[in-house]
Amino acid sequence: MTPPPIRLTLTLAAFAICAILAVSASAANQLEIGEMPDTPAPAVDEQIQEVKDAAERFNKLDFDGALSKLKEAVTKNPQLPPAEVIMASWFARANQPGAVRLYLDAAVKENPNDPEAYIILGDVNLNNPRDRRQTEADLLYAKAAELIGGVQNEERKQKLAPRVEAGLAAVAAARGDWATSQTHLEKWLTLEPKSDTAMQRLAIALFRQKKAAEARDQLKAAYEVNPKMLHWAAIMGQFYAQAEDDENAKQWMTYALQAAPKDLNVWLVAAQWSLDAGRLGDAETQAATAMRLDHDSLQAKNLRGVIALFKEDYASAETYFEAAVSQSPSNFAATNNLALALCEQDDDTKKRKAVEYATNNARMYPKASEAASTYGWVLYKAGRVQEADNVLRQLARSGRISQDTAYFIARVAAEMGRKDEAKALLQNALKSTRPFSKQREAKALLAELGN
Repeated sequence: MTPPPIRLTLTLAAFAICAILAVSASAANQLEIGEMPDTPAPAVDEQIQEVKDAAERFNKLDFDGALSKLKEAVTKNPQLPPAEVIMASWFARANQPGAVRLYLDAAVKENPNDPEAYIILGDVNLNNPRDRRQTEADLLYAKAAELIGGVQNEERKQKLAPRVEAGLAAVAAARGDWATSQTHLEKWLTLEPKSDTAMQRLAIALFRQKKAAEARDQLKAAYEVNPKMLHWAAIMGQFYAQAEDDENAKQWMTYALQAAPKDLNVWLVAAQWSLDAGRLGDAETQAATAMRLDHDSLQAKNLRGVIALFKEDYASAETYFEAAVSQSPSNFAATNNLALALCEQDDDTKKRKAVEYATNNARMYPKASEAASTYGWVLYKAGRVQEADNVLRQLARSGRISQDTAYFIARVAAEMGRKDEAKALLQNALKSTRPFSKQREAKALLAELGN
């Protein structure tokens, strides 16, 4: 079995670093929950008695007492980070961003020559999904790089140095400076030669510089280190898909399925790619294979449900999403899409259930645009047009919306007599070549309104 030849592509559009990390199983965009980015916690030995005592006091909301105990622990154990940094990490676990910044600022004040607080502040500034600050992050990582050499404990230094290079590489990638990102990732790999994460990120930087063969080699090396990651060939397929090179994406996805026929994640990735490419038949076959490999896979159930939504087979979609909700009642993708499947059926009981699911999600995730989108559409399908219009018009004013959401808003706007608004929304949604579940209805509505 020979892998496809390496071909370069001239178009590299909107290339997402997260492409290699997860498979979306929802018709909606990925939901971002919580305020804190996924920042590596400092290394803390929680078997140290003073640390255990501090944790107990922290859990009892005695924060001053917890900090005092941590300072005792740090005095006796030089491998530990500053006490304020540990406190910040505990507040991060509790999803208290204000307290995290407070203690990190205190760490910088109390320990200005220790790099760890600067590293974490860099992570927070760069990775917060609602407020990415590249310049601040860059300066913080640069400051940490200056201070690394002064860390006395060699164990700590070895753990902190790769995080600095990872941060600087991430800033460069966010700026589209892939050569600089490559340099820092290669430095990271000199410090941690077996880091599959560094190898995967280096593969992205190389591919973005049209070094596809080198990117492939990095992915293969990463896969040798970590066989549990997504198969390297499937990641190559994702790279080409993100670069809008459909031919090469298809070849690499096909090769990945042949190379790893029992890998659930490869089938899920292939099915998601087929769905995104508008190949519903292939997507359904691949998702069905994924479910045969693991009948309990939540992602497979959600993905089969999404494919059924695209096919307008709402009864089947309901079945898959109900199974997913039964397995994971708090799963947003499952509950959100179940509401969409239920509201499309000519059954008042199902429409009422749809309203219940959508209302609950809108309350639980007030900042999630997809929760509001579904809520508005479900209200419309339940005959509550004015309420739907209120929800969807507010959503339209909030900023970027999905193609399906644009159709929802347009459908309600047309019914409320705002035809020009509806036409503009539909025309914009249909400009993209990316398929969406309401594409057929959007085209029909636009034709009805007179495009």
